[in-house]
Amino acid sequence: MYEGPIVDSHHHLWEWKNYPWLVAPITPKMYGSNYQPLRQDYLVKDLLADFGANNVVKSVHVQANYDPSDPVGETRWLQTQADRAGFPHAIIGHAVMTDPNIEEILQGHRQYANTRGVRHQLHFWEGDPLRCRTDRPDLCITDEFQRGIELLKKYDLSFELQGFSHQFKYFEELVRNHPETNFCLVHAGMLTADDDATVNAWKEGLEHLHPRPNLWIKCSGLNFFSGKCDENHMRITLDHLLDRFGGDRCFYGSNFPLEKLWASYDDLVATTKRILEARPQTEQRKYFHDTATSFYRI
Repeated sequence: MYEGPIVDSHHHLWEWKNYPWLVAPITPKMYGSNYQPLRQDYLVKDLLADFGANNVVKSVHVQANYDPSDPVGETRWLQTQADRAGFPHAIIGHAVMTDPNIEEILQGHRQYANTRGVRHQLHFWEGDPLRCRTDRPDLCITDEFQRGIELLKKYDLSFELQGFSHQFKYFEELVRNHPETNFCLVHAGMLTADDDATVNAWKEGLEHLHPRPNLWIKCSGLNFFSGKCDENHMRITLDHLLDRFGGDRCFYGSNFPLEKLWASYDDLVATTKRILEARPQTEQRKYFHDTATSFYRI
């Protein structure tokens, strides 16, 4: 079983007062309504306590929907935390790619040493507003959106794609149109269930993305839709992704503290290691450490 170093490529840190969705009264979310435990500060010391003895040596913070009136404020605060505590090693900031001031926002993020990329959440599910962050499935291929994406190569930034399998054909077009920018598909492509129809649709969607060499898969948030540390669901997801994309294009992320609603960090890592234990040690090392280190230049 793998005992080497781990890079957690997807977690969040926050002072919860700065996040409108945490401050507001609890309402149903895509992952349910039982998120009261998140409504408190989650700082570097809390993250390291959750990492425990799992040999997590580096980490990546991904934007967590900070106060939209200050789009660079989260990155500014995170850099102070990194300078003081040594974590996180990379920051993925929030950027609405269709914002008329997108270049100014990218410049704002890029002035901080640990900035490596941005995320604009794109998930859309017809008829289910809880699964929507946009009002259309193909926003990413509009001219307005792609003008923002085109700027990423100027600032040496990557982009985090988040959406469902029926959107992957649009993601492929975006990635193909911008070959000089690196993209990763977060949360392993958001597989919502284990029934044959859902899994097959997810696999078919991934085939759109497989030929694109500037597209990686971040295997984070694997229990997002199951609401428990579900080894069967995790195995279905990881076995297919590693068989199809390999350790050179797949890497580990926890999605803590959201994932903490359903699993301890120890259980999450132990379950992942069991699923991967029959694979070559070189592939396990790539998945847990090397590929994320390369992708985020950390």
